[in-house]
Amino acid sequence: MKILRVLMLTFVFIMTMALPAMAQGNQSNSPAQKISFNDAVFFGGTENTDTFVGLSSYSEVQNQYNLYLEKYNFETGDYYFGSAAIPASEVVFNTTKGIVTVNKTVDVYKVEYTYDEETDSETVTETYVGAESVNLTWTFNPRNYSTHKFIEKNIELDFDEYLQLSKGTFKDYKGVQITGNIGDTDIKVLDYTGGGVSTGTALSIIK
Repeated sequence: MKILRVLMLTFVFIMTMALPAMAQGNQSNSPAQKISFNDAVFFGGTENTDTFVGLSSYSEVQNQYNLYLEKYNFETGDYYFGSAAIPASEVVFNTTKGIVTVNKTVDVYKVEYTYDEETDSETVTETYVGAESVNLTWTFNPRNYSTHKFIEKNIELDFDEYLQLSKGTFKDYKGVQITGNIGDTDIKVLDYTGGGVSTGTALSIIK
């Protein structure tokens, strides 16, 4: 479960870093940029492998979702990562009806880290291992959610350029049920599963 938390934190980090990038990439004459976002996550595992899936509308491209797939085998230490960009028209994210669905094939890479003591540097090697399908459905009661607010200040965007303020509100839906397959595996056979759905808006002010 420790590795699973690492995988989930990786996804949260990706999402957090994407917010200022989106704001920077969509600047207009106004320094204030309003952004809406949709997120759905899944995690599950067996006695030796943790799996994490993240679906998010965080993107510098409008009307696009990003899908992330991560797997970690804590017996062998093997780590796999894949991602795919999906047009919004190919994703169902309907909070009025309480359903999210995604069906996409992701290219998966084995990620290996090699440390060189002489140069005190780390090399990352990505080896393509094949494509894997992600076919998942999240269902929930659209009236059952909790609301949260967040504030981020002074996030560095570039050299001498900062995101002065980012604040927003998101809904975290409760009692989310997830069904479907990852590759040839029905998630029902996994030893444990979980996940969630959230939506929200953020206001970013660029210095």
